[in-house]
Amino acid sequence: MDNQKNKTKKTVTTGDIYAVNLPNGKFGAIRILDQTDNSYLLATTPYNGTEIPSIENDILEEILIQNRFFYDNNPALVWVDGKVPKDVIYIGNIPLTKKERKIKCNSFGEKWDNSDGIEAFLEWRWENDRENFEREIREEEERYIEEFHTIQKPKEIMKDELFWSIISLLNFNAECEEEIIEPAVNKLAKMSVRDIKQFEEALSYKLYLLDTKEHAKNIGEYSYDKERDYFSADLFLYFRCSVLARGKEFFESTLGNPKNMPKDDSFESLLSLASNAYIRRTGKKFEYITGCDYESFSNVEGWK
Repeated sequence: MDNQKNKTKKTVTTGDIYAVNLPNGKFGAIRILDQTDNSYLLATTPYNGTEIPSIENDILEEILIQNRFFYDNNPALVWVDGKVPKDVIYIGNIPLTKKERKIKCNSFGEKWDNSDGIEAFLEWRWENDRENFEREIREEEERYIEEFHTIQKPKEIMKDELFWSIISLLNFNAECEEEIIEPAVNKLAKMSVRDIKQFEEALSYKLYLLDTKEHAKNIGEYSYDKERDYFSADLFLYFRCSVLARGKEFFESTLGNPKNMPKDDSFESLLSLASNAYIRRTGKKFEYITGCDYESFSNVEGWK
């Protein structure tokens, strides 16, 4: 194992450990578990200390388990793209075990930046400063709602028949979400760039239509309630994705009847379908902005 701290290491390899700066002035640490071309699977470790950790610290071989808000013992894993951020500090390499090499992850972030690894700080706040943490998140979401004061409209959208035919290719007999969306990704990747953008536009618009207070009130344990301290905007989005994943009939019935919203089913990977197809089609990152924002609280009329 390499105990040398080196900010200038250029080549990223599996097992590499980097120290990151946390918002509380302390250090966290992330580890590379996998890589594909210019994409890396990052694991946030539980480390949260005043000093850059030594490579001999056993905690660097652990993966942080998340329980804040709607997380339920979820490991802090995410795929990111791009180069190592300037402010992270290389501290050494711990070779992966056989078990670690088999770890799979279907969570996709964006460009690797200095915020990756912040989960150690967020979990610390959940354990030690939960009341203020929940209040800050609630206030942030209220400000977010206020910012969206105009009705959004979609751009050029894919025809319904073609859109739902692609959705119908989702293979729910597969073992993981990445494999579930693969047939649809493969189909869309063989189409034109314009088609991929139109698919993303249709997806965003349909998710936008489901973004209403009444739909949010019907997702089970994590339903929206103005008397509750916290409502997860992300989880509500993932539940809306599962509505679309079930096909046209379920979408249309749920759009008209919010009580049909799934209570224990989310499908986040649907959000990456178009971007994966675009990357496969062009070899470039998908940087398309839709006319409608599918993020929760974007549908102002739906939240009145």
